[in-house]
Amino acid sequence: MNNCIIKGKISIFYCIALVKNIGYNEVEKWGEIMEKSAVRMIAQMIALKKIEVLLLKKYYEGNSPRFYLRDLNSGDLKEIKISGKYVEEQFVHYYFDDIEIDFCRIYQIVDAYGLSETLQYTKLVYDYDFLRQSYYDGNDLGNHYHKEHTSFKVWAPTALQMKVSIVKKDCTYTYEMQRINDGVFYAKIAGDFDNCKYVYLVRHHEGFYPALDPYAYSSSSNSLSSIIIDLDKVKIDLNRDSLPVLLNKTDAIIYEANVRDYTMYENSLSAYKGKFKGIYEEGLKTKYGNSAGLDYLVELGITHLQLMPIYDFATVDENNPEVLYNWGYDPAQYNVPEGSYSNDPNDGYSRVIECKEMISKLHSKGIRVVMDVVYNHMYDVNASAFERLVPGYYFRKNPDGTLSNGSWCGDDLNTDEYMVRKYILDMSKRWQQFYGVDGFRFDLMGIIDITTINQVYEMCSNYDNSFIIYGEGWNMPTNLPDEKKAMQDNHAKMLNISFFNDEFREVMKGGSSDFVLVNKGFITGNLYETEHAKNVVSGLNRYTRPDQSINYVECHDNATIFDKLYISNVEEGLSGILNRQKNLTIMTLLAQGIPFIHAGQEFYRTKGGIYNSYNTPDNINCINWDFRDIYKDDIDDIKKIIKLRKNNKCFRYATREEIEENILVENIDYKMLKYTLKQDSGEYKEFIIYINPSSFSFDYQEKEYSCIYGNINDNQIEPKTIVILAK
Repeated sequence: MNNCIIKGKISIFYCIALVKNIGYNEVEKWGEIMEKSAVRMIAQMIALKKIEVLLLKKYYEGNSPRFYLRDLNSGDLKEIKISGKYVEEQFVHYYFDDIEIDFCRIYQIVDAYGLSETLQYTKLVYDYDFLRQSYYDGNDLGNHYHKEHTSFKVWAPTALQMKVSIVKKDCTYTYEMQRINDGVFYAKIAGDFDNCKYVYLVRHHEGFYPALDPYAYSSSSNSLSSIIIDLDKVKIDLNRDSLPVLLNKTDAIIYEANVRDYTMYENSLSAYKGKFKGIYEEGLKTKYGNSAGLDYLVELGITHLQLMPIYDFATVDENNPEVLYNWGYDPAQYNVPEGSYSNDPNDGYSRVIECKEMISKLHSKGIRVVMDVVYNHMYDVNASAFERLVPGYYFRKNPDGTLSNGSWCGDDLNTDEYMVRKYILDMSKRWQQFYGVDGFRFDLMGIIDITTINQVYEMCSNYDNSFIIYGEGWNMPTNLPDEKKAMQDNHAKMLNISFFNDEFREVMKGGSSDFVLVNKGFITGNLYETEHAKNVVSGLNRYTRPDQSINYVECHDNATIFDKLYISNVEEGLSGILNRQKNLTIMTLLAQGIPFIHAGQEFYRTKGGIYNSYNTPDNINCINWDFRDIYKDDIDDIKKIIKLRKNNKCFRYATREEIEENILVENIDYKMLKYTLKQDSGEYKEFIIYINPSSFSFDYQEKEYSCIYGNINDNQIEPKTIVILAK
């Protein structure tokens, strides 16, 4: 914030350390940095009651026979006894034990020649005893507005000093905060600060640095400052009572969409393109009068809308969102909704109210909302409130002190640290209870630890027993032991968590990433996958329970089915490609497990051959609502299949025992599957589904069954078809 009043000289050493994120670990660079910055001494707490001082050898050869501890609050000066010393090539280390420090005070170390340096606490993030006594269990971090005053609490145990700087009517007011308990700074400021911007000013050495409030409810545009809002003004009925009962997770039918993609099409009649309001706008029609937008979702029959990231992300200019596009997997603030999706990103209330209204309206239509969360990395370590408030704590490190990079984004969150886990739990609680979301999809969940994921589920399911959590269970190369990773290989340690079943995807569809797109799967014509397909259809191929399997063949990542088939099945022509894709969507809906559909998959969405469209323009990513008209008949078939699944529990068995008792999948000559399902209630008592991706016809014997989907000619199952029989 340019108009903040910041006093004090900023240490060049600290600036370099912060920018390079060396975390005071890369000892071999210290001498060079100290020499260039004219810093001759570094003084730091390295453990409770233990101080380390470094003297540059070019300064008195690094020798000082005595050192003193000066209390800057009282002016007291006392000699401290050297307990250890060793000499490096460029500097000399001195150690001091049993030093009593009051962390509410600021100290200097003074050498025998009068050189002084502020005692820093940043290295204490590596001391277990210090962290243990600094953990904060309160639920009151952030700002708390009242008309007469606003209070602030922020956790920053290694900070020397903290201020809060508030902008009101273009004037900036800066207030000192007091260190209280458990590493928390506190201030209570008189006055009405409704909708005012603020930042914290944190001091770790000689200068103050602005930091956002990681617990604020709102923000100005482009994450420049936090905003104070009156929570009484954003109370909205979330319409949870309008949601149908969800007895089992396998009752869910998940539909993935992006707020911007879903509402941005140029021929769309939406008045709120790219906005939260566009998602819950009613009465939208396509060019030929078919339902679009919210009405289409209701008509389609899905149960859960999974929204790609709706928290504040970094690389879209919220004041000019049309300039750049991004999916949103570049988190800036987990605690506030994305400003580019609101009508006014600079008003503290707009993004909060519109996000809550969107969720409330979806609930009123019987649709639950799943939020895509990215608690594995952040867009910019050094710009994040985490690193500015508690340097070196929130991000996972490798043994050599560098940042762990399992996300391939440069910075993995250190989720198994107590206060990082607490933050994830606190934000999960906020998004569930304040905003009303009904589930979380965890991006790159394998970077997060098992304990954190299980605790999020326990907390959320205690509030709402229909809450669902699923994620990408890949084994990511983060600095965390494999046995602690929330990856699918550890599914038995997370029985309430579901995973994207990439085996289902690859077996049924074939290769998904760009270098294997030519590879076919069972439904797309590779009959060598027949036995594998038998296993994935049954829902028993990989996980302890069938409700741990998220069955999908398309999501926002990689090529759309249409673009993939245009490479792998191009010889079949357009009609053949469309038929294969429709069969893939049908089997996703009928297999045991939890079905997941990517928005537009049901009407052959294409991204023009772009396989990673995370930052490509709207014309690549947006939903083409003209396809809704062109492929209306195929959409009607998908709606029938969705209705069939919802009306018959045999497609939604939740336990292994139910499947083993009532489901039989048979391999017919390594060319076709016969999928038999039984149930004791529903529209029918028994189903037989023939899945024939081959070029061969097959006779069938079940004349007592009625054909409820597909065509049967001369008592034969035609090539490349799915036939559903019932009695």
